[in-house]
Amino acid sequence: QSIWSDTYNAPLPPLVDAIALRPVRSHWAMTPNDLIYVGDQAIAAMSILIFFASVLLLFLIARRLFDQRLAMFACALVLLCDACWQYSLSGLPQMLLLFFFNATVYALVRAVEARGGGGRVALWLAAAGAGFGLLALTHALTIWMFLGALIFCAFFFRPRGLAALIVLIVFLVVYTPWLLRNYIVCGNPAGVAIYSLADGLGHSEAGWMRQVAFDSGSLGIKAFYTKVAGNLVAQTGRILEYLGWSVVALAFFFALLHVFKRPETNTVRWMIAAMWAGAVLGMAVLGITEEEGVAANQLHLIFMPLMTCYGLAYLLVQWNRLDLGMQVARVGFITLLFVLCSLPMVHSLASIRLGVNRTKIHWPPYIPPLISVMNIWMKPEELITSDMPWAVAWYADRRCVWLPDTTKTFSEISDYRLLGGPINGLYLTPISGSSNTLRDIWKGEYREWGALIQHTTILQNFPLKWANYLGLDNECVFFSDHDRQAAAMEAAKSSGP
Repeated sequence: QSIWSDTYNAPLPPLVDAIALRPVRSHWAMTPNDLIYVGDQAIAAMSILIFFASVLLLFLIARRLFDQRLAMFACALVLLCDACWQYSLSGLPQMLLLFFFNATVYALVRAVEARGGGGRVALWLAAAGAGFGLLALTHALTIWMFLGALIFCAFFFRPRGLAALIVLIVFLVVYTPWLLRNYIVCGNPAGVAIYSLADGLGHSEAGWMRQVAFDSGSLGIKAFYTKVAGNLVAQTGRILEYLGWSVVALAFFFALLHVFKRPETNTVRWMIAAMWAGAVLGMAVLGITEEEGVAANQLHLIFMPLMTCYGLAYLLVQWNRLDLGMQVARVGFITLLFVLCSLPMVHSLASIRLGVNRTKIHWPPYIPPLISVMNIWMKPEELITSDMPWAVAWYADRRCVWLPDTTKTFSEISDYRLLGGPINGLYLTPISGSSNTLRDIWKGEYREWGALIQHTTILQNFPLKWANYLGLDNECVFFSDHDRQAAAMEAAKSSGP
């Protein structure tokens, strides 16, 4: 039973998804006629609601740091950010992260204000610690930004060290039970997500997870340094893109050189910079692997709204220093900022309107309606292996595991029933096939399966002898121990009227 326990994903996103899916549980099964899965729609709707809630929190923060008018302008700029909407539709946890991040920053802002006004600092620090715990339960990568905030608290609040200790203790109270649970289930507090650290070091993250035994031979300080340095350079070159193409958010870095009137405003910007620096280091260590323009490890986006507030304030201060004395010029300048920040969204909407992109749903290279047929072809107790097991489990509601790295391992797992039974199906997609070059197929991580991917294997010599090709170009193929499609059609005829 422990084999099927999730030790990769943080617990809060699946919990929130479960809440979103509850109203549509009677329509859970996907059919080949459904272009968009009702589960995807429910999760996207929940993400959009959370996005709106995070914008409300942003308004409360910006109003305290600046004023109500700037808070309204900043929130409007965030709502026009196309990247936020794309992540809302992706199923990734960025919107939930944004909500908890804004809530945590709000608590820290109140703590900074309490320090200057003689208020109850410890209470707000404890709330911030709980917020960081919820962030870690949403995505463990946020622990890196927590370290930045911890350093800030240690130096800013008095007595030094006590504030950081309060935040740390509350964080551990919230997060430690999850680590204990992982340790009990699989013997590692970090779960199988620990393989993310080895992504790009000899193998991709998927390549490491497809191995039965962890071989650390390709790991080393030199390889790790090369990976981190390369990721830092990549982040620097794409920082504007990672900030949702918002030139206003990018101006945050110039705002670090400006002295604002309110001391709390000046202090909070360095707190944000410290957390962002920690996040950058964490993203350099783990990497940002994109899929259809979105990435689970992309944390720059959750800093974008607060950076927008500071960037907008800085740009308006600089405009006022020009002292043009024309209100129409000021309106024109603000309008220009809105136009620049909304261009990606305008481009996306125009692309859909003109037919360049008919849908903005982020699907990796597979078609969910085709996957759903496995729900009919396979029994619940049967086992499938695939180069993208997550999609099979989600859209077909059938058990699916990573395609092993070798054919020998595949045979051992199936013949000795190491997962509770034989492997009854194998599903291959463009992830291992047409999305790669011929050299990648025969020399890359799926080289053991090159003949099967290229459809040159003599199936009579393979345990799964029947192949059902799916898709217009037969890019997807399902291998099984008998002709599942024909069997399903016969069953449908015999049960018909």
